[in-house]
Amino acid sequence: MPEDSWTVIANPVAGRGNAAKRANLLMKALIDSGAEATLSMTGGRGDAERLTKEALDADATRVVACGGDGTVHEVVNGIMASTKKVGAVAMGILSAGRCNDLCYALGLPRKPDAGIQGLLNSQVRSIDLGRVGDRYFSTIATLGFDSEVSEYVASGRHPSFLRGATAYLYAAVVTLFQFRHPQLTLRGDFGDFNGPFFLVATGNTDRYGGRMRIAPAASLDDGELDICLVRPASKLDILRMLPRTFNGGHVGHPAVSMERTRRLEIESEQTLWLWADGERLGQTPATIEVVPGALRVMVPR
Repeated sequence: MPEDSWTVIANPVAGRGNAAKRANLLMKALIDSGAEATLSMTGGRGDAERLTKEALDADATRVVACGGDGTVHEVVNGIMASTKKVGAVAMGILSAGRCNDLCYALGLPRKPDAGIQGLLNSQVRSIDLGRVGDRYFSTIATLGFDSEVSEYVASGRHPSFLRGATAYLYAAVVTLFQFRHPQLTLRGDFGDFNGPFFLVATGNTDRYGGRMRIAPAASLDDGELDICLVRPASKLDILRMLPRTFNGGHVGHPAVSMERTRRLEIESEQTLWLWADGERLGQTPATIEVVPGALRVMVPR
């Protein structure tokens, strides 16, 4: 471990302040183990990405994101945008957010003590990333209903006591009654689809929103993206379908089809936002593609 140079990047407001506490506990454990380590706190949007680039310029080989999905997203993009060799860097996660979607996919421990020990005694594996233009995502890219739900949650319009999956479920019900289906053209390894869609979820992992398994067969290292396509259905059908996403049961609904592709081209009659990892990613028209084995991540032995 002493041969590695660690940087811990924490969002001090994540987890209602728990991220800062966990980051300091990790720093103590690293220093006690003899590792070279520095701690940087973010102060606003974009800071984690900038701090990651600065850490890699200073020859860090281990960068730990301590926060929620947004912090992880920025650290991922900081690593991928760095001029340093990505193959010499590994990203760790000490979760302290609402949903922690990549943590679920990697099987990382959620309790801070176990998370710290997992980092101290980690091994490195490579995972795929999704890419839209020059931006990368690690979990699910969403379009349509999903994106409008993300906009609702990000704006903080849901009750403050709701967090993670419950906040998304609440936002989904509210958004459902004002949603209008966009007209889309989709092209991928599966062929072409045209028409109105309720949602298009492009999965590098199986879940988003904490526990909603929208793409239950998705894998982090198979070199493909799993696409969940939902065509228009009645509001009652959608309401019945939403709870089934927690165990992947929605895939049996007639309005749902699952596809796999290495590349997805999207066109729409009106400009629409894509969201991924809980962040705005880009606008249509857009191309989503998989980048196999793009990122090295730290996982418990």
